[in-house]
Amino acid sequence: MEDAYLTVDEVAKRLRVTKQAVYNWIADGRLKAVRVAGKAIRIPVSSVLAILAPVQPEEPPSPPNK
Repeated sequence: MEDAYLTVDEVAKRLRVTKQAVYNWIADGRLKAVRVAGKAIRIPVSSVLAILAPVQPEEPPSPPNK
């Protein structure tokens, strides 16, 4: 199944962050993106969903045995 793609502006609006934050996430590898027609950047919806996936909290440390 093909993935839908979003623009940087669409991702920023949906996540309520700045466009610069989205560009930074692309630059550091948190978001996958493709370049279209030379300059345009498109981000797969699956990549956006991946960063929104809930993070499993670490197990709290067990109390020391006395």
